[in-house]
This record gives sequence, C-alpha cells and structure tokens, in this order.
Amino acid sequence: MTDDPRIFYLLYEGYAGFELVFVANNLASLKTATIGMGTKPCRSLENLRTVVDLDVTEVDPDNVELLVIPGGNPMDIIDDEANKERVEALVKLIRMVNERGGKLAAICGGPQWLAYAGVLNGRRCTHSLESPGKEFEGSIFTNEYVTVDGNIITGQGQAYAEFAVEMGRQMGIYESEADAQDDIKWLRDRK
Repeated sequence: MTDDPRIFYLLYEGYAGFELVFVANNLASLKTATIGMGTKPCRSLENLRTVVDLDVTEVDPDNVELLVIPGGNPMDIIDDEANKERVEALVKLIRMVNERGGKLAAICGGPQWLAYAGVLNGRRCTHSLESPGKEFEGSIFTNEYVTVDGNIITGQGQAYAEFAVEMGRQMGIYESEADAQDDIKWLRDRK
C-alpha cells in the first residue's frame, strides 16, 4: 500500500470552494492532494487564497483513484492562452483516468472540464450550467441532483451535500446506506 495520495481535488482560479468543503470533510481520513494550473496559490470564488500541492503536469494518472472537480468558470481557464499547456495536460489526465476506470467527479460547472475532455460523450451527466456549450454535444443530461454513470459522477451545485455523500459512497467510507442517508439528513439539517 502506498502513502501517495489517491484522491485529488482540482483547484483553479475562481473555483467554487464551498462545493468541496463537505467532500473534503467526508474524505478527511483518506490521503488527498490538490492539483492546479501550476503550483502558485489560487483564489476561490469565495476569494480564499488556496494552496496547490501539485501542478497538473506532475500527476501520474495511474495514481488517481478519484479526481474531484468543483464548479466555477472553467472556460475562463480553458480559453486563456497562458494556460494552454496545462489545460492540455489536464485533458490528457482526465482521459487517461477515465480509460483506466478511475473515478471522475465534477459538480456545478465542473462537468464542463469533463465535457471538454470528451469523456461525457454518450454518458449520462448533470450540471448547473444555464446553457451548456458545444463540448456537451453527445452527452445525456439527466437534470438529477447527482448522476452516476459508471466511473463518472456529476452533480448540480445546489446538491453539494448529496455530492459529498456520493463521494463517500464511491470511496467506501460508509458501513451502510443508512449511514449515508444519516449524513445527508445531517448536512441538510433535516430531522
């Protein structure tokens, strides 16, 4: 068993940090790392300066058990010529993780990264984009809070609690489905 992280969170300028908080809390007992477009700190949507552990070019896809991608505005990063090399590296990473059956999870606008990489073609997904771009052509939009299609998990932004619990299910942290449902109730402050 390796001590290297197997779970990676993608951070990029303007990512929605609140969508990762409950996921990170649920997976806190597991080894994780953050990856980004370089290793300089970036600012979340909430204007929090966040440390990036690894440049996306440094990640070995064979070590990725789960890649979690929060929302934000990915197209700002994708369309910025200064990020071209790292966007290409991220696209390659996403495709390679998908090919080997690693889990790809994205919430809110985050599925745009998966669509841009071409891994949603023919796959069921959900997202929070008002008007999805041409990169989503060929994907099957479900309008569900959280959609699981094999190794790809997508969620709408308002489903941050359900998404976090699904990450827990995917990583086997719950002993039973009742435990997962208790977490959803707790996160949503339901009795």
